[in-house]
Amino acid sequence: MTDEIIRPEPSPKPGRHAAGNAGSILAASGATLLAFTKLGSGMAVTVWAISKLFGFPDVILYVLLAAGVFPVIWATVWTAGRAWHVEQRLEAGLDVDTPVFKALHYWKRG
Repeated sequence: MTDEIIRPEPSPKPGRHAAGNAGSILAASGATLLAFTKLGSGMAVTVWAISKLFGFPDVILYVLLAAGVFPVIWATVWTAGRAWHVEQRLEAGLDVDTPVFKALHYWKRG
């Protein structure tokens, strides 16, 4: 029995990971829309279930839904910045780095 060493393929040259900015925009916007829809629906279902479980009136349901919009928007904005950051790193031929969980970290210039 021969043991074969599996070597990873060399990474593509910089600029070959996506179809330029158009591919980066599509990939980042897809990740952002996915995060927005999944987080938004998850928040709505959770708030609805909790309010029905405890028998809250509809007014409290609407207040909780309105309050739940803010974490969803924050997470969507962060996801958009992170996705764009990752796409730019891949385009430059770099590896993906460790995420930084600060609200506007990826939106800073420089």
